[in-house]
Parts: sequence; structure tokens; C-alpha cells
Amino acid sequence: MSMTFWQRMGVGSVVAAMVTVAWTATPGASFQAAPQAAAQPADEVPTDLRPLLSPPLSEMRLVVQRYTLDRNTLDGNYLPGSGRQGGGGGRGGRGGGAPQAAQAAPQGFTVSLSPNRIARLKRFDLDWQAALAGVNASSLSVQAQTDVAALKTTIAANLTQLDADAAAIAAVMPVVPFAADVIAVVEHRMRMGDMDAQASAGALDRITKSVARIRRSLQDGLTAGPLASGALRVTPTMARNGADAVDAMRASLTEWFTHYNTFDPLFTWWMPLPWSHLEKALTDYAAFLREPVVAANHEAASVTIAATPIAPAVAPAMTSVPNLAEIIALPSDEMAPVVQRFRGVAGGRGGAPQARPVSYYERWLAALKTLDFDRLTRNAQVSYLYVKKMAELEIARAAFRPDPNAPRKTDNSGIEGAARGRAGLIFDLANEMIPYTPEELIRLGEREFAWTVAEMEKAATPMGLGTDWSAAVERVKNMYVEPGRQPEYVRDLLFEAVTYLRNNDLITVPAVASESFRMVMLSPERQLTAPFFLGGSQILVAFPTNTQEYDTRMQVLRGNNKFFSNAVAHHEMIPGHNLVGFMGSRFNGYRAGLGGTPFLGEGWPLYWETILYDKGFHDSPEKKVGALFWRMHRAARIIFSLKFHMGQWSPQEAIDFLVNEVGHERDNATAEVRRSFGGQYGPLYQMAYLVGGLQIRGMKREIVDSGMRTEKDFHDEIMRQGSMPVAFLRLAVSTMPLTRDMVVDWKFYGDLSSQ
Repeated sequence: MSMTFWQRMGVGSVVAAMVTVAWTATPGASFQAAPQAAAQPADEVPTDLRPLLSPPLSEMRLVVQRYTLDRNTLDGNYLPGSGRQGGGGGRGGRGGGAPQAAQAAPQGFTVSLSPNRIARLKRFDLDWQAALAGVNASSLSVQAQTDVAALKTTIAANLTQLDADAAAIAAVMPVVPFAADVIAVVEHRMRMGDMDAQASAGALDRITKSVARIRRSLQDGLTAGPLASGALRVTPTMARNGADAVDAMRASLTEWFTHYNTFDPLFTWWMPLPWSHLEKALTDYAAFLREPVVAANHEAASVTIAATPIAPAVAPAMTSVPNLAEIIALPSDEMAPVVQRFRGVAGGRGGAPQARPVSYYERWLAALKTLDFDRLTRNAQVSYLYVKKMAELEIARAAFRPDPNAPRKTDNSGIEGAARGRAGLIFDLANEMIPYTPEELIRLGEREFAWTVAEMEKAATPMGLGTDWSAAVERVKNMYVEPGRQPEYVRDLLFEAVTYLRNNDLITVPAVASESFRMVMLSPERQLTAPFFLGGSQILVAFPTNTQEYDTRMQVLRGNNKFFSNAVAHHEMIPGHNLVGFMGSRFNGYRAGLGGTPFLGEGWPLYWETILYDKGFHDSPEKKVGALFWRMHRAARIIFSLKFHMGQWSPQEAIDFLVNEVGHERDNATAEVRRSFGGQYGPLYQMAYLVGGLQIRGMKREIVDSGMRTEKDFHDEIMRQGSMPVAFLRLAVSTMPLTRDMVVDWKFYGDLSSQ
């Protein structure tokens, strides 16, 4: 979204982050995109929306998008070439736009040296080729038939390009004979393999010696006359390409070194000297290739280049090709251009920064009446209701004046941030279609908190602690992995969740998604505001470094113990943020984008925390304590954030509440409160986790428990729908009849008007 209402009203950046990035779909058009709304004067509203409705789109549009993005994601799982970034970018991964055949860069040597990449992509392309051969094109529209043919051409071109890449690798390998060892080191980390510091130090030492040997051979080849034994001559092109390849390998090795250094004590003991020797050797070798070797201007190389095609990888146990028939059968949303027009010029969610007069939104409401609601597809009906509701909210905004000086309870914590005030919270809640008052939501938080206490007491008993849940939390906090082993431990948690989801048929987890996990360690500076995991296209892991003081290290260890980690790793990756970004980008265009909300962006991963707990995923008392700690924390967030914004609690009281009533380490509690009120997030963001999760649980009761959809189909359809306020998601996922004047919001938690 662009600037929010409160920013337009001069409140500042307090609510700028209310839109989560977790569900922002990667932009990009399919082969046949929805018609773009023509540029119009800012205050002009169409009097008749019927001409804006888009015709049926190509049935292949999402298939084409899926191939492109999946291939780009796999491409990022291997050693990058010069100028090519490795791994996923944002939460949705790299790539986007219409699929095109792979293209060699016009300047320099940018090809990845990894034969593993070529083998994997070749298998991927061949599998897609076979799947497309089974598509009955004659049953598709003319545009879709064209798209099928174009996609087949693209795949054939990509296969040809992979063989060209293999030839390019073969041509440069005489200059970088140590590349295979570099690839083994770098790609082992990219796959989150175990770290053996001594073996890795030995590998770096071997690479350094290999660099020295090839440099001596080339140095000997610079002398005039016949070549001495072992001397080597290469052309300027080979030398320049070799230097580019060396730079790319050095960049990847630097990332590899930074990932482990200071976090892993054995790595930090073994690695500094081997790394410094190798880093200097690679830097000097690249310069040597670009200067004296290029300057020698040898017309021919003294080596024979054998360009042998690289065979495709063995077929994976789980196919990387999705169910194409299912994707082809998905409908489109003919209201997409209308939503685009509304969001492009209207205020509010995703609109322009300037406010509009009430009459502007009244004209939008009148324009909607030109459409026959009952003849729209279901996707379009939801989009219709979105435009209607957002226009009504904008009209309501005109009458609201936020209190710029809402009372805030002060303290000496040093944590800044303005209080929203009760009236502001009520208006914010209405904007999110949450039909409860702040007091009712505090009551909800207290009920959920009490539920976690009761569950904690049950978990404490088999631990031999009676009902002393605080003692259970304290015991679990001291069950952390030894320094250096957190990456492997977290990796195993990620795959444990994927296996559980697949074995229990709870949601579709694409092979490419689970194959493409990546990990980054959070720096001590990042841990000041992010003391636990973060996630998206990759998981960001908090763990102590040797640069932190003893007390800080212990708090980080205790706050990221094995069982706290067990409860939230899947929140950040699959089925949480990572899967949301992955699937959201691939279904971009399935329907109009209706804007983001933290109640879905954070509520969806939180929902899965509750569902997995219900299903017994946490199969030991310690695991249950870890899961309940976080659920208690999310209930506490509702209580302390709303009480702060209503001027009832100070930041210090919020910190003390997290320490004394939840069991947080004090530094971690301070970081949480600092993040909550420091201006990065809107006043509803902290409560959005549990409240959003409860909204989705309310949807599940209505839709799954009633037999309207199966559980897996319910979850998969949420992934297809993309980002939108939860109240609209409920309408989109259900099969309940929709009417143009229906009430959108609903009391997902029942009556909270009394104790």
C-alpha cells in the first residue's frame, strides 16, 4: 500500500507498517493480462463500470506464471554467477513477469559455474515439457492455445541455453580448476548442511593451494618461447571470464564465511587464517588474470576445451510440476480493472495520498450500481463488496478527527512512540472490520491468556513440576543447543513441519518451495529489535555471537531455546510466511489484489501455531510448553499494546508484564516492547497476530467444520486468494451466497460484551 489515512492526516509513520509484506504478491503480468485502466483525472469516477470489466483471460496465465517463478526460485539455489544474486529476494522469491527464455548477459562472464544448477534446471524443464505434452490444447481458448505453444518454445530455448551454459563453464574451467571445491563449500551451506569446521578449514586450504598452482602455471606461460612443462597459456577472453568467475566465487565465499563467523565457536577457531589466506589469494588472482594475462594477448590457449553436456538430475521423489489441470480450471476476476481503478486513485488502502471529498466516494457507490452483482463470478462479487466497503469507510473517515495528543503514560524506559487513544483504536478496528471495542479485545486477550495458563499447568505435571507452569517455562529456557549448532537444529525443525503437513494432508506444500529453504543469522544489532526468528523467503535466526556480553549471550540462548524455536520455526517458513509469499506470487492474477493487513499477514502463521497444537504436533510436555509460551505471548501483546495506546500502561509496565507474567528474558521483553511502540508498526499490529489467527479459526469453524470444504481445500484456497482483509477472505473462501448489501464483518469470537 501507499501512504495510509493516518499519514495523510499528519499522524506520522506510526501506522505505515500496518500492511504486512508477507502477502504482497510479486508483480508481473501473464501472457494475457487484465486490461489496464486508462489514466483518468484524479477526481473522475466512471459513471458506468460495465466497460471496465475484463473479458475472460487465458486459462494458461497462471501456468505460465508458475513455470517462470518456480524456475527462478530453483535457479537461486546454486552458486551464483558474477552479477547474479543467489537465493530468493523478498518473501515471494525472485522473478516475475512473463516467462522468457534464459538469456546470457551481454557483458562479462555471468554464468553460474555450478553443474548442479544445470542438472537441476534441465530436469525441471524436461518434467515441464512432459507435463505440457499432456495438456489438451484443443479444449482451451485461442489465447490459451497460443500461450501453450509459447511456453513450449520457452522451455525448449531454456534447455538449449543450459547446454550453452555448460559449454561456457567448460571454456573457463582451465582457468578456475578449483571451482568444484568452492561450489561444494558454498552450496553445502545454501542447502543448510551441517558445519564441520575442521573439514571446511581444510577445504579452504586446498582451494588456496590450487589457486597458487594455477597462477604459477599461467605465470610460467607468460614467458616468450616454447612452453615449459606445466606452463599454461589462455586467451584474453578466457582470462577476463576467469576473473569474473573468481569474483563471483569470492563473493559467495564471503557470504559463507560471514554466516558462521562469531556464531559458531569451532568455526571461529578454525577459520580466520585459512579464510584470510584464501580471500587474498582470490583477490590477487583476479587482478593477475585481468592485467598481465590479458595483456599477454595470447591468440590461442594451450589447453583443449571439452564441452560435454551435463546430464539432467535424477527425477526427485516429489514432482516439481504442479497439477496443471487444476490451475487451468481456476477462474479469473472480471472486476480486477475496477479494483485497480479504485485503488489507483482512491484514498485509503493502497490509494493516492490526498484525501477525497465525501462526494467522490458517493459517486463510486453509485457507479457500482451499474453492475449486475448476481451475474458476476464469485471472485468478482468479493471484489465488488471490497470496493463498496472501502468507499463506505472513506466516507466515515471524513467525519473522524484523531486526537493528536492522546494521553500516554510515561516512564524512564527510553522507549518512544505515541499512544493512539481509545477513539483512534475504535476507528482503526472498524477499518479492519473487527467488530469489537478495545475493552472487549482486552477481555479476549485475558481469556486466551487464562487458557494458556491452564494448558501450561497440564504440561508442567508430567515434567514433575505439579502445576507450576512458571517452573516449566524456566526449565525449558535452559534447554538450548550448544553454540554453533542452532542452524542445523532450526533446519531440522523446518523439514519436520513440512513432513508433518504432507503426511497429514493438511495443505499443499510444493516441492520447489521446500527445496528452496535458505537461512541467515541475525547480527547482534538486528537482535536489538528482533530477538527471535524472522522469516520470509529465508529464515533469519537469532543466536549469540562471541561479540556479545555474557549476560546478553545467556538471554539470547534462553530466549531461543530448543522448544521455543520448535514452536515458531514453521510460523516463519512453511506453512507460514515463506509459503504465503511463495504461493501468493504464483497466484498473482487469480483475482484482484485487495490490499494487505497484518490480521492476515501475521494471523495466518499464528493460526497454524494453534492448529498444529490442536493436532498434537507438539508431542512432548517440553514442546507444548514452548508452543504455549508463544501463544501466551501473543495474548499478552493484545493486553499490553491496547492498554498502552489507551494510556493505561507505560512501556515499562509492558516490559515488566512480559517478564513477570509470561517469562521473557528482560532484554528480549524490552526489544519486543521497543519494536511494538517505536513507530515501525501500527497500533493494531501486535494484537493482529492472535486476533487474526482467531479470525481464521472462526472461518474454519464455519467452512470446514460445517462440511463446506475439506480442511486441505480450505487451506489451499486461502493460499490462492492472496492478500486481503480477513472479512473478505471469509467471503472468498466460503460457498455462502453473497449479496450486494450484505454485512461483511462478523463476530468471529462470539459475544464479548460481558465477562
